[in-house]
Amino acid sequence: MRTIYRKKHLDFLRDGYATMLVPELATAFNTMFKLDKTAAQIKSTLSSHGITCGRKHGARLMPCRLYTPDQALFLRENYASRSVAELTDLFNGQYGTAITKQQIRTFVHNRGITSGRTGQFEKGQKSWNLGKKGYMGANLTSFKKGDAPANRKPLGTERIDSKDGFILVKVAETNLHTGAPTRFKHKHVHVWEQANGKVPKGMVVSFMDGKKENCDLANLMLLTRAELLVANLHGYRDQPDELKPSVLALAKLEAKAGVRTRPGRGRPPVMPQSPSHAKEP
Repeated sequence: MRTIYRKKHLDFLRDGYATMLVPELATAFNTMFKLDKTAAQIKSTLSSHGITCGRKHGARLMPCRLYTPDQALFLRENYASRSVAELTDLFNGQYGTAITKQQIRTFVHNRGITSGRTGQFEKGQKSWNLGKKGYMGANLTSFKKGDAPANRKPLGTERIDSKDGFILVKVAETNLHTGAPTRFKHKHVHVWEQANGKVPKGMVVSFMDGKKENCDLANLMLLTRAELLVANLHGYRDQPDELKPSVLALAKLEAKAGVRTRPGRGRPPVMPQSPSHAKEP
């Protein structure tokens, strides 16, 4: 008896042929509509109605050798409503097999079968951690209020600043960037302020001997930024100790007069000489 293919039959064949080989499609078609069409009859129907698989020339689906047509149909029908792990357990329980999750993934991937799930929250869907504080909520290893981390450094801890080589010391002052009650501060500034109060605006704490590691109060002095700039231009740090007072006095004088002399540009800096290097009259 000749079968009259209705729209629902042709729509099923058109959708199924995109992801199934003809033998699989025949099995799925017969199961869906309670018919007994052969693969040859289904192939003839596809051809007579101009139904193509949509794949490029030479691109073929892998034949299903691991699963029977009934098992393949089972996977297609259940993949949309279950996770791979759930589908694997259900399949093995149904057919008494030992198929792995990876084999299930390979099957659906090779045949372009999709679950239709996007992985996104749908409108009105509640998140699994609704009402919990934070991402996961507290657990046995979570910090409790008042706990201190094992790597917290005590006040007075010192370290070398990797940017400028100055010594930093941990002090009980509010960190303006994080709001923490402690912060690391330049040690020479902290030592000077402990004895003299806050550094005036426009002034800087510097070292008489030019050595950053010597933060003794007796070695610290207060300079304007202009004085520090001119002193650095005169190479104050590298001058002999007996010349440093004269270089510093010269730097203060030039800074007050507004002189900005950089070695190699314009007038060379005037450097005082030690008595041992003074020329004979």
